[in-house]
Amino acid sequence: MRSGSRLLAALLLAALSAFVAPGFALDAPAGLRRVVVVKLGDGKFKEEGRKGWIQGFAEEGLVDGRDIALEFEEGIASSVNNGEEPWPVQSERRAREIAASRPAVIVAAGDKIHLFRKVTKEVPLVFWAIGRDPVDWGLVESYNRPGGNITGAAFPVRGRDMEVKGTQLLKELRPDARRFGMLVDEDRALHALRNPHREKDLEDDRLMASKVGMEYVEIAVSRDAKPTAVVEAIRRAKIDILLCGSGSNYPPEARQFLVQERIPFACGDVYRDGLVYSYASWDENGRNAIRIAAQVLRGANPATIPVRFPSRYYTKINLNTARELGITVPASVLLQADEVIDINPRSAR
Repeated sequence: MRSGSRLLAALLLAALSAFVAPGFALDAPAGLRRVVVVKLGDGKFKEEGRKGWIQGFAEEGLVDGRDIALEFEEGIASSVNNGEEPWPVQSERRAREIAASRPAVIVAAGDKIHLFRKVTKEVPLVFWAIGRDPVDWGLVESYNRPGGNITGAAFPVRGRDMEVKGTQLLKELRPDARRFGMLVDEDRALHALRNPHREKDLEDDRLMASKVGMEYVEIAVSRDAKPTAVVEAIRRAKIDILLCGSGSNYPPEARQFLVQERIPFACGDVYRDGLVYSYASWDENGRNAIRIAAQVLRGANPATIPVRFPSRYYTKINLNTARELGITVPASVLLQADEVIDINPRSAR
């Protein structure tokens, strides 16, 4: 009987394996619904990141290993141009494997949601950490009724609201500012020329600057450019304030130039040598995605779950950098700050 039982078990395992996509092991506890969390950007999940997702689902009453089986996917590369370019073959193959394995929900970050939207119309999809309007980007039909098998958590991006907030802060630090510069990755800018959203993005950037009475100037610099070339590009732009776009080339020499020229900036690490930071909460964005995934796991239809947005901005200012720039931070700015970084305790709020 024992040998017969073993043979029967082996046959059952082989039969089940035929329905599991390559790359997945039968290691999820029986009866648990699988949740695949796809990493933002490239590389490995940090341990604190994994713990954050596990804790977030637990707060929704969904304990990993008891109610759900969380899987953290690192095998999909970021696209070159926000999902507009063809995906690497390996990434698309991996996404199809994941979709074919039929998890209960896939939570995909950033542009990777486009790939999963391409490969499945059945598996529920939840996006998070996207920096573009989900309606304009074609992800959902509307905020309140997304439609299809997709919904998620987005940052408030209408009119570049987050950048407007940061620009307003810099403008308060230099009220006479007339030209607002945005340092961007030249390679991304070139790819974006083929992006149908490119003209709208530029128009939104110009609108963002005009809201605070300034002219918008794009400073496109290659990631491989030498520090002297970056400084020269900033110098030629003749700007009064500067924001650094995602992935832009911002060497220490650029900071030295900005300090020397007394140009307020939102670049670098605000805790170390940056000046201001103003952004909607990444933590809240992640929690919103988890709450939506929890609704799906409890039976809700993604098509009818409204897109969630963060409820507030978080503002931080570094008074040490402000002193380097010769700026006296007005009380109006300090009152907006959630955190003030200052090595001098007598100056702290």
